[in-house]
Amino acid sequence: MHRQLVIGLLGIGFFVACAGGSTSPVDLGGSSGGESSGGSNGGNNSSSGQSSTSSNGGDNSSSSGTSPGGSSSSNGGGNPGGSSTGGTSSSSSSGTSGGSSTSSSSGSTDTGGESPTMLPTVSGTCPTIAPGSSGTSLTFAGEPVDVWTGSGTGGPLVMFWFETGGSPTDVSFQFGTAQISAVTAAGGMVASFAKSTGTGTDTGDAVWFTGDFTTADQVVACAIQQLHINTRRIFTTGASAGALQATWMSYARSGYIAAAATLSGGLTGAGGFYEDPTTMPQDPTNVPSAMAVHGATGVDVVVLDFAVASAAWEADIASKHGFSMDCNTGGGHVSGPPQICPGIWQFFEDHPFKVSPQPYPPIPAVFPSYCVIGPRAADGGTP
Repeated sequence: MHRQLVIGLLGIGFFVACAGGSTSPVDLGGSSGGESSGGSNGGNNSSSGQSSTSSNGGDNSSSSGTSPGGSSSSNGGGNPGGSSTGGTSSSSSSGTSGGSSTSSSSGSTDTGGESPTMLPTVSGTCPTIAPGSSGTSLTFAGEPVDVWTGSGTGGPLVMFWFETGGSPTDVSFQFGTAQISAVTAAGGMVASFAKSTGTGTDTGDAVWFTGDFTTADQVVACAIQQLHINTRRIFTTGASAGALQATWMSYARSGYIAAAATLSGGLTGAGGFYEDPTTMPQDPTNVPSAMAVHGATGVDVVVLDFAVASAAWEADIASKHGFSMDCNTGGGHVSGPPQICPGIWQFFEDHPFKVSPQPYPPIPAVFPSYCVIGPRAADGGTP
């Protein structure tokens, strides 16, 4: 599929409240094409065959150090300038597989895996990120971002990209108010991007662009500086057009993204830099853990078949020796919420940067029964 066929494909957003609200489609007033609901979400909260596990969520790493010579090329794909995020902050255990890093902010221990060595540094000045913010609009690198923050430090950072015709407040529906509260209770921050820079490469349908990762870099750098976030727990999620952006970001910023969860996203095959399966992520040693939530093949379709796109992403993750989870709701477009929202947060909790060993299986009981370990075949079966 050529990129021009994807342009303007997601005009009406379909979402439901992860906090437990209505499951009816909502017209977001987009101007193009129209997103179809494609049927019910087909989901349930059955945990048949899945054993319950939990993550303490308290892992933390120090970001006070600076890795010498830490700048790195990102292959030019996700960063318009072709360079990486600049300087790098490094935790005390970076470069030691299977080791543990100890947080200087909370005293908790992050066991297994490594710490990012491609963390961005502040460019210019940061806005003041006040503890206890609730959907406050701040400006990062000249762009507006809504933030929710906790009163502590050392928590995770979750970055959200909305769908065509959506708004930054859609994070409350598509990630969920309960999950936002869990992030802030852990001392972390949720950042929901409000506007695109419109620069760089279009990642799907002219809603988000690779230039927006510069804004994300500043969000990360400022959150490290002011909230001392856990640098092993930086995640991204989004819906539809935002899910395509989150998919792209999982490659373009694999230098710090630990895991990505998408609601009807995946690889579009539109010919972009990170659509090429031979292209390595920004940090070739890190393939972020991927959770692909989608509807049924032939049903989750708005020009693009998002079930097929999700399967393509999972297959590419597997080819790069990464881990994926497939959640086929059996329904239509963006049909995972509200059932899937607790699972997204659980997936993030269980998958810090370069987690080792892989915690699944077993699959925690919080996941709906339609979630399985990937990759899933494009025809809807499991290989």
